[in-house]
Amino acid sequence: MKDRLQALHDADKECSEHVTELFGRYGSNRISVTAEEWDASTDVFAARDAARAALMPTEQDAINLMHEAYTRLKDLGWREAIYCPKDGSTFDAVEPGSTGIHETHYSGTWPDGHWYCFDGGDVWPSRPVLYCPTEAEKAENEARKERFRALASTPQDPTHKGEP
Repeated sequence: MKDRLQALHDADKECSEHVTELFGRYGSNRISVTAEEWDASTDVFAARDAARAALMPTEQDAINLMHEAYTRLKDLGWREAIYCPKDGSTFDAVEPGSTGIHETHYSGTWPDGHWYCFDGGDVWPSRPVLYCPTEAEKAENEARKERFRALASTPQDPTHKGEP
């Protein structure tokens, strides 16, 4: 699996380098390529697609890998986007179809509002799947856990109802 993932990573990098070279040579607007350049482009992208197919030959393989990535990001502290701050602040988020982490903002009243991403002076609507809690949120969550631990470790009078 690791070898196939590395092969996909390498093939994807080669695609990016190829496209960057073409745009660097011809500019960032419309480009024209020779027949040889077209064939080279087709070969580079076909190799990437073959590496992806080798890593995930079936729909279920792709779903399993997507689930593993989602689970690992949650292990790293990311949370479902529905729990993001809704106070006008920005936060980091990831969305399907992108390999970037984007500064994101939720605008409106939940659940009728919308997410917007910012990058390079551009703004676009988004549907993030996960967001990374801010340092303030992490501190607040840790304080909440500490309060819970303190309550849980306080001996309770079995006849007492409510707060310790």
